[in-house]
Amino acid sequence: MAVSLPTLDEERELWQAGALLVAGVDEVGLGCLAGPIVSAAVVVPIDCP
Repeated sequence: MAVSLPTLDEERELWQAGALLVAGVDEVGLGCLAGPIVSAAVVVPIDCP
């Protein structure tokens, strides 16, 4: 099974299109009917290596 590593390809496309801020968003949990949900967003700086 091949493992896919994260890249900044999509972020670079957005920056080239003129976006100033790009945020990565994720959530984890069982859903509003089954329990709590935790979510987070991180703004990726344009000069990220």
